[in-house]
Amino acid sequence: MINNMNYKIGIIGIGVLGSAVAKCILNHKITLYGFDISKKFIKNFNKDYFKFCLSADELFKKCDVVISCLPNEESLIEISHKALPNRLVLEISTLPLDCKKTAKKIMSKNGANLVDCPVSGNRLAALNGQLSSYLSGNKKNKKVANIILNLFCKKITDVGSFGNGIVMKLIGNILNLVHNAVTAEVMILGMKSGLSPNKIHEAISGTFSSSGVFENRGKLMINEDYSKEGMNFSIPLKDSSYITDLSREKSVGIPIYQVALQYYYSAIAHGLKDNDASSILKIMEKNSNYKRPS
Repeated sequence: MINNMNYKIGIIGIGVLGSAVAKCILNHKITLYGFDISKKFIKNFNKDYFKFCLSADELFKKCDVVISCLPNEESLIEISHKALPNRLVLEISTLPLDCKKTAKKIMSKNGANLVDCPVSGNRLAALNGQLSSYLSGNKKNKKVANIILNLFCKKITDVGSFGNGIVMKLIGNILNLVHNAVTAEVMILGMKSGLSPNKIHEAISGTFSSSGVFENRGKLMINEDYSKEGMNFSIPLKDSSYITDLSREKSVGIPIYQVALQYYYSAIAHGLKDNDASSILKIMEKNSNYKRPS
């Protein structure tokens, strides 16, 4: 366990992902301050180390380094105005580049510093310290950020100047969504051709044709375990607008991504929005008039 942390750490945004990040930090027996408008996810926190703040203002007064894990642009801009001088904010959310740049300007005027370091992975990965982070910003600030990120990330990649982090996250999300969709296509075609889902997964896993998404989400598809705590449809669909805006701004076509996205819309239309995104296989089974043997 790490017990010699020299920074007072706080987190703003203790939702689905933020609460998992917080739990992972608390597992290191490090004092963590936290603020969220809801206390829904903090019930099982280690109260010996977790200190709930009544406002973002209170948290900034008590902390040197603040992790922001926020659901929307408005939330980031709001806390940017509250950042105090000499505070370092680690922005791990997936939000538009323009929003992060605006937040940086606001914080700079207040004498605070912002590092753009969005994380990749779901709640389960966060709980186990298995997230990945794309670190971008000032060199000195990134050095401090790296120390904090190592508490809940297995891989941290320095991608350069501020803003490169969120761009890297968005293009990575294209792969995530497309790999999930094509995994489901492989599963349904194989099953309807007489192969068992277990055998499909066994044969492809570990080969050149495989991917991390195939090996992990494929297991959920085998077991039809779509209620497993992972990533539901709300996050990839939120991110899809940012990805589309970026591709439009840079005049880069992403038709494969846009086609794969249609499965996600169909899943929501069929009432699967709260299930893991791997449940798009159910849509393909329905479209292919296929029912698994009992």
